[in-house]
Amino acid sequence: MYRHILVPLDGSHLSEQVLPHAKALAEIDKATTQITVLRAVPPIYPAAVEFGSVYTTTELNDETARIEAAACEYLNRIADALQVEGFKVNVHMSRMEPAEAIIDYTETSDIDLIAIATHGRSGIGRWMFGSVTQKVMQAAPVPMLVIRPKE
Repeated sequence: MYRHILVPLDGSHLSEQVLPHAKALAEIDKATTQITVLRAVPPIYPAAVEFGSVYTTTELNDETARIEAAACEYLNRIADALQVEGFKVNVHMSRMEPAEAIIDYTETSDIDLIAIATHGRSGIGRWMFGSVTQKVMQAAPVPMLVIRPKE
């Protein structure tokens, strides 16, 4: 049915609640289905750093490297657990805004399903922070499985 499922994760327990659903779909044809876990690490811009703090380019680069290393370690931990269960797993860490990273990877990597959890923000929270899931839904070139996690 699905040959390549993209599972975007943000490092939260809520985002990981989509994993059982992705595994159930991959289980249908485990021998040929791949799961790719993706984590997007948006660039750190000097203007986004705490007001009043002064950071050098080296400090910003060091912080970016630390965040990226933690993201890769997280994805590898998830991938290892899936591989132990017999799934074919790829890991992808992107240096883009999350929605952009998901769409870009989908378009360039032969993805045929995006399985994603929504945090369920509404009202002012959604207005202020936006919804990655909503942005992806508006631009996704493939079907999506969207789940709302249990708190």
